[in-house]
Amino acid sequence: MKRIFLASTLLLLSLGAGAAEGGFKSGETAPPQNNQDAGYKGSEDTGQTPISRIRDFRQGGYVTLEGHIIEKLQGDDYRFRDDTGTITIQAEKSTFKEKTYSADDKVRVSGKVYGRGDQTTLKVSRIDEP
Repeated sequence: MKRIFLASTLLLLSLGAGAAEGGFKSGETAPPQNNQDAGYKGSEDTGQTPISRIRDFRQGGYVTLEGHIIEKLQGDDYRFRDDTGTITIQAEKSTFKEKTYSADDKVRVSGKVYGRGDQTTLKVSRIDEP
């Protein structure tokens, strides 16, 4: 009985040790903006919002963007691009869910909008594949 308990405890402790880090891998180049298809899924009202439209969004408004993380800036800040422009996003390590994306990987980011105009940023709460 003690051996079974010991074996199961060791198994549970070893599961967390092999977890991947995830995040953004730099060095890749994103495809040209005119080659980025929206890839809408679901109904029309659940589609993505283009970056060009969120620059005057209300503070704290929740949006979903599809595009490419093209550059890591500093800390949790990244440069994100869709076919209408670029924006700075703030994504904590946990939002990557241990997955690693490169600049040529299309991603869907969701979060809250802060700032106005060129100072607009998106505090990301979720990163997924479209």
